[in-house]
Amino acid sequence: MEAREVLGRIGLFADVLSSRQLDQLAARCRVLHYNPGTVLMTEGDLGAFMVAIVSGRLEVSVAGSRQARRKIAILGPGDVVGEMSLMTGARRAATVTSLEASEVIEINKVAIEAMFQNAPDLLDRFGAMLAVRKAELDRVSDEEAARGGLGQRTHEIIGAMRRFFGRDG
Repeated sequence: MEAREVLGRIGLFADVLSSRQLDQLAARCRVLHYNPGTVLMTEGDLGAFMVAIVSGRLEVSVAGSRQARRKIAILGPGDVVGEMSLMTGARRAATVTSLEASEVIEINKVAIEAMFQNAPDLLDRFGAMLAVRKAELDRVSDEEAARGGLGQRTHEIIGAMRRFFGRDG
């Protein structure tokens, strides 16, 4: 399956980008293959990319008590992961490990930044999605921030994205 076809099936991109813009995004992405047990992202690291899953399953986990990892999600084809760190410059909130042979499309900052120039609503759509995912992660992780309101969180995340991508105006 080609990167363009996969990206065109992900609502976040398909609902905002034109066919030409999807082609441009796909041209800036890389298709990668991971063996079972491979760590794609590590909690606490800075994130330079996100991935869209083509095939396979990825486990998302966070540090728990007594140094044990706590599984918070299993993701599969059509899901995206790593977007919070990529979009806001924040450190990775979780570790992502391949559970089986997996194929992903890697989307880096340069690729997504070009899309923001061509489709300004994409930044707002990503911001709204990130706010929901952050609230879910906070709830699962029992973090203090989970007590904040989603509307405020959406505004804060979109603001962080605008600053990170130099679109403050």
